[in-house]
Amino acid sequence: MSTLSPQSESLLWSLTDVSLNWAKGTRLTEINLEIPAGVTAVMGYSGAGKTSLLNLLVQFERPDRGTVTRTETLPSQANCLDLFWVPHTLGLWPQYTVLEHLTLVCPQTELEHFSPESLLDDFNLKPLASKYPGQLSQGEASRLAVARALASHARVIVLDEPLVHVDQAHWPAYWDVIRQFCQERQISLVFSSHSPELVLREATYLVCLEQGRTVFAGDVNELYYDPPSRQLASYLGPVNDLSMVDRQAIAENEKPPRFTRPEQLSIVSDDQGVYEVQDVKFCGSVEEVTLSGGVNSQTSPTLYHRPARASLLKGERVSIRLLLLFLCILFQTSCNDKTPQLTFSETVQWPVPAEDLKVPAPRSLNVGPGDELYVLDNAGRVLVYNSENELFRQWEMPDFEIGKPEGICLLKNGQIAVADTHYHRVVFFDQHGKVLKYLGELGEGPGQFIYPVSVVQDPSGNMYVSEYGDNDRVQKFSEQGDFLLEFGSVGTGPGEFQRAAGMIWHDGKIYICDAVNNRIQVFSDEGRFLEILGTKTGGLPLYYPYDIAIDRHHNQLYIVEYGAGRITKTELSGRILGVYGKTGMNQGEFLTPWGLTVNSKDQVYVADTGNRLIVKLIP
Repeated sequence: MSTLSPQSESLLWSLTDVSLNWAKGTRLTEINLEIPAGVTAVMGYSGAGKTSLLNLLVQFERPDRGTVTRTETLPSQANCLDLFWVPHTLGLWPQYTVLEHLTLVCPQTELEHFSPESLLDDFNLKPLASKYPGQLSQGEASRLAVARALASHARVIVLDEPLVHVDQAHWPAYWDVIRQFCQERQISLVFSSHSPELVLREATYLVCLEQGRTVFAGDVNELYYDPPSRQLASYLGPVNDLSMVDRQAIAENEKPPRFTRPEQLSIVSDDQGVYEVQDVKFCGSVEEVTLSGGVNSQTSPTLYHRPARASLLKGERVSIRLLLLFLCILFQTSCNDKTPQLTFSETVQWPVPAEDLKVPAPRSLNVGPGDELYVLDNAGRVLVYNSENELFRQWEMPDFEIGKPEGICLLKNGQIAVADTHYHRVVFFDQHGKVLKYLGELGEGPGQFIYPVSVVQDPSGNMYVSEYGDNDRVQKFSEQGDFLLEFGSVGTGPGEFQRAAGMIWHDGKIYICDAVNNRIQVFSDEGRFLEILGTKTGGLPLYYPYDIAIDRHHNQLYIVEYGAGRITKTELSGRILGVYGKTGMNQGEFLTPWGLTVNSKDQVYVADTGNRLIVKLIP
């Protein structure tokens, strides 16, 4: 059992030897906890005691033994409630309308510069403003309960399984509203949930309960990346226990960690593999693979990985590859504590325009000759901003229902080339969004693509397109689109890729993000492998590098790391000059950043995809 104390000067509650009984037995037993300011999630299987714990925090119930102390370390806010609670029953008032629910709790001092109607808009409740709770669906009622809690402007909000009745397609947008509202007003959240995706997305601190006892209390990333047991790891989703796997089946020579997450493992077709696929279920975000064979043929381990698409077949021989082995990388920090930190004088950030009820996320960025910013988002749009961050032009991809594009490039002739990833092609637009031509089709031959993700151009006009999807390579085309050559293949060795991603051309060389292999590879623009960046300067620790850019003087590189939530700046040799950021949702932090670019003033733009923000870092 972990009873880690949060390393925080601000505590919301301290629980000491707390037990809570009921007629049929004990609900909570000997709970010792400190709950910090910020965002804390409470997880546990049904009946574990989540609701009982929250009831104690808000004093709806009192413990039979022990003490629950509400600390007073947060700054006071005049005329605002200290605490607001949304119980699992929602607690709506049947005699008041939807709008009245918000106006009744909103402090008079806040009404001067805050409109409750804006929250109704945010939660898609404005058409229901005059309705009563009895006239609402469960989803509408749960949205109202959360909107009312925010309208209270309480210092701390406690939510018992919030938005549980809201469909999967819309809850992320509502949680974006919750997060932004609370961050702007320094409101702390404590919420219970069964959803690993929600907890990983929103919480920084986690409490896990089992049969009324605390089995974990600590940092969310700690439990995700370095779990003490498989049982605890399962709270945050699928996990692989490699102690159940024959060592001979793992392609690496290093001693593997015991537990890995799906993105840290790859199961690949291999005629000489130790295991045979017994059963396989492709679930979209992960693939569940049951294996048979091995030295110990009595065990049939079930493993999880994240392929780009379903590819394994029953009866295939396979081997297992570890992709991430070093905890110093998993925790998004350099192994060298002396790594310098990059600093910027100013940070500007903004979201892309809403699409109906959704707030899309930026994926790819590039700058034009006048420092205009071109953005691809996951709503299938091309957005163009001027140097003052004002949107002045946008258009949609010709198709985007089955998948969104990932890479954008400004060409010498003024055209815009977009790697239309899931349509297996490159689309060329004029400056006003008119489609001029297409390059490529589905396939593995010359001029064909599986999943193209990045396009770059050299000074002669030749274009280079990287792709992944069991056909990882780079293809070179003339300015007119004629196929010239290809280089790279699937694998982990020098010159091989696992998810070839962002690229740049510089001085006759192509620098390519080899994302899953956690490295940057360098080739000549004629396709000859030259080096893995950083091998001559002591290595370059990266965690899922997704994109790369070069500064205006063409002697320094910027690399954005999807897995580490940071930017790494290096010399052309790979020697690290500094890092900036970590995984998180605050300023100076990034959540699964996808792309970056640098303008003529060495201002760095980051597509902070998980936080749904464009971030501009000004030196």
